[in-house]
Amino acid sequence: MKDKVNLGGIFNKVQPVRGFEDIAMQIQEAIYSGQLKSGDRLPSERDLAEMFQVSRSTVREAIRVLEAEKMVEVRRGVKGGIIIVEPKPEQVGRSIEALIRFRGATAEELGEFRTDFESQTAYLAAKRATQEQLDRLQEITNLFRDESSTFDTPWSKLVEYDLMFHEEVANASHNKIRVAIMMATHGILQKSSLSIEKVDTREWRMQQAIDLQNITDAITKRDQEKARKAMEDHVGRNVDKYTDHD
Repeated sequence: MKDKVNLGGIFNKVQPVRGFEDIAMQIQEAIYSGQLKSGDRLPSERDLAEMFQVSRSTVREAIRVLEAEKMVEVRRGVKGGIIIVEPKPEQVGRSIEALIRFRGATAEELGEFRTDFESQTAYLAAKRATQEQLDRLQEITNLFRDESSTFDTPWSKLVEYDLMFHEEVANASHNKIRVAIMMATHGILQKSSLSIEKVDTREWRMQQAIDLQNITDAITKRDQEKARKAMEDHVGRNVDKYTDHD
């Protein structure tokens, strides 16, 4: 457990009218900026109340807000306290999905984003992938090919392998933002991919396996333009399927 971090130069006095919201916002900004990291222990409620010049109940309400957003945990015991926790990708994904639904984004808009985003990710992966990552891509590709060769494998299982493949391509791009977005949108992509089950055929499964091998081959050969095109074709085929059967 880390010692309590010194926050004297991070936080400012807040306005008491909306004090708990201001406190929560300042702590969030400190986390996003990297001033506070996963595992850091905040000062006690009493110390935070003095620092922000508000009541302990106001601090307590702010901590409840941060707990609800899974940004802190309140742990009991000698080594307990208010601990900063790393947000899980699925939590970020739920927030992104909620925003997409709130904004009324269509399946076509999601498809447009995926095509542009993932084709560029493959382009970068062809330049930056390590040998270990190339081996992992081929391993997943082989797994998908073998499992898709029989119609006994449920489509949901193939979707799981396909998402593993796309996340590994993101890892191979060595761009932290791309990795974060790919992982955060996992749930959205899973729902879209599962919807294709309505038109699942042996020919479709075979085409998916060919697509993954084409992408893997291009990345392995460091052919960036071919990797971009192979991913664009693959995602485009999937987008056409789930927009036609949304």
